[in-house]
Amino acid sequence: MSTIPFTDRELKRAWRELSEIACPLNNQRLNTHRLLLFYAVECGLKAIWLKRRCQTLLNQDHINQTGHDLRKIINDLRLGKEFSLPDTLELSPVTQNNQKIPRNGGISILHQAWRYGGQCQTPNDRECEAKLVKILKMIEKELT
Repeated sequence: MSTIPFTDRELKRAWRELSEIACPLNNQRLNTHRLLLFYAVECGLKAIWLKRRCQTLLNQDHINQTGHDLRKIINDLRLGKEFSLPDTLELSPVTQNNQKIPRNGGISILHQAWRYGGQCQTPNDRECEAKLVKILKMIEKELT
């Protein structure tokens, strides 16, 4: 998590650039595309978060409030159930010393799953993508 401040202009630029890369023309996303999709949504939501507060700088206090928790940001923005994300994610368990280790968590683990090559089981990767793309389209309408 970043501990340095970023301006609303930087967040909007990051959202635009990440969005372009995260949405390949053939819609065949790999985890690298999915990861950038997650970050595009995060940057866009944070830009909206600042805009609605009539602020231009995402500072340490803001970062401490939001982190990577997209659900929290969506709730703070009161975007409604239409843009809600799942409470929990489940990845397939891993085995260590003949014991299955579950891998579950909130939406804030999604970027970790995709960064490290994991695959979401419930909801699956495509369902997560679809929700993020829907949010990305809403962000585009609000920021342009």
